[in-house]
Amino acid sequence: MGTKIMVERRVYSNLVKFVIETRKLLMDISERTEFTKEWLSISDIEMEFGLSRKVIDGFRKKGLKSNQKTANGKILIRRTELEKFITKK
Repeated sequence: MGTKIMVERRVYSNLVKFVIETRKLLMDISERTEFTKEWLSISDIEMEFGLSRKVIDGFRKKGLKSNQKTANGKILIRRTELEKFITKK
C-alpha cells in the first residue's frame, strides 16, 4: 500500500485552508445554544435538520418517540431520539 498521490502544492494548501475553515465553522456551530438543546420543537427540527412537518409526522407514525402533554400542546422530540431514528433508516 505504498501508493503516493502527487498533489500540486497550490491544491494542497487550498485543501488545508478549507479543512481549517470547516473545523472552525463546526466548532462555532457546536457552541451555539440552538444546536445543543436536548428537546426540539417541530420548528426547531424544520430549521436545523431541514425536515418538513409532514416528514416529522410520518416519523412519529413510524415510531419516533415524542412528548406531547395535551392534544393541543407543543410537540417536543428529544434530539438523541431523532438522530437515532434518522441514522437507523
